[in-house]
Amino acid sequence: MAKKKTMAMNKPAEPAPEFNVRFLYAFCNDVNAMRRFYTELLAMAEGAFLDTENWAWVTYKSEGFEIMFFRWDHPLPVEERWAWQPGEAKVASVPLISFSLHYPWKQFIEAVKRLKQGNARAQTENPTWRQGTYWGWTISDPMGHTIEVYSTPTKPPKEGETPQWVD
Repeated sequence: MAKKKTMAMNKPAEPAPEFNVRFLYAFCNDVNAMRRFYTELLAMAEGAFLDTENWAWVTYKSEGFEIMFFRWDHPLPVEERWAWQPGEAKVASVPLISFSLHYPWKQFIEAVKRLKQGNARAQTENPTWRQGTYWGWTISDPMGHTIEVYSTPTKPPKEGETPQWVD
């Protein structure tokens, strides 16, 4: 019988330094389109905004982490493919950076409404019940970044039940 190989991590001689990731820098073609998407449709709290001839950015903070979108000075390609998401991995998905945004249940319902009214690009028509534990909806921002918005309902379905989303 063959032994299963495992990767061993070398233990450092000294304690590892403490650090926190604080910023993610992303680039876009239109900072106002990103602002509309993240501020108005996703209802994220805007940290800073600037749109001048030479500089343009919009920022969002989340528990000590900040996403900063900067306008690039040359047109960038918009990603058309969907990133692989662990909650709802589609066959055609690809290994790209993506992220998930958690909402309290009532805020999730409102976010879905705003995203639909704003004609956000979505992988499915409605949120789907995922992994038997939560509702998720895979969408993309104006640059094509894949985002899962998700929430756990206040009243979960019965065990073994796969509910369908109802607006």
